[in-house]
Amino acid sequence: MSYYPLSTRQVLQEALHRASLSAELLGDLTAAAQQYNELWLTLERSAESTDILRVQIMTTLLNERGIEDAAAVLEISEAYGDVRRESGVLPYPGIDNLLADLKENYKLGLLTNGPSDIQWEKIEALGLDQQFDAVIVAGDVGIYKPDVRVFEMLLKKLDVAAEHSLFVGDSYDADILGAHQAGMYTAWIKREEDAMTDGVQPTLVKSDTALLREVLL
Repeated sequence: MSYYPLSTRQVLQEALHRASLSAELLGDLTAAAQQYNELWLTLERSAESTDILRVQIMTTLLNERGIEDAAAVLEISEAYGDVRRESGVLPYPGIDNLLADLKENYKLGLLTNGPSDIQWEKIEALGLDQQFDAVIVAGDVGIYKPDVRVFEMLLKKLDVAAEHSLFVGDSYDADILGAHQAGMYTAWIKREEDAMTDGVQPTLVKSDTALLREVLL
């Protein structure tokens, strides 16, 4: 539904530059970016805020390279946040029109993982709070996808039965498996490199959210 115009690697590179730190500090930036993303998913449920989460991740990345420098951790973390805020988040092409058209025929719900502060910042920046009938941010309720309970919360807010609903997501593990367990139909927005990690077959598989138009409208 939305994406960052800059990759994690690009943001790390710019953050090091802004903090006037060596580009070699984190080693290979492609590997560091992959580890950053993995640590985000591991630590996001326990972090009180996005700022704290970034500090935890940077601490781990530097410590694993034998560097214990609290000042450097803070400088990179703050610079990373600045770059993300400045570059913003963008909606996928055509998503606004698709949501507007869908809303004429369906109730729409949004369920997203992540800390409350950054998720609401993205939701409000894109105006998604005005386009959906119900919004649940996992960080607000302390329950994250693929836990079936958070899908059930969304269904309850929408007053819709699971068997009459379709959950659209790009994460097979978080979105498709969780929604399937909740009894919902599923549409997997699958990237070329993605693969199923379980035997659960999505109801629909599309390469782009906009392609759901031909099915739903």
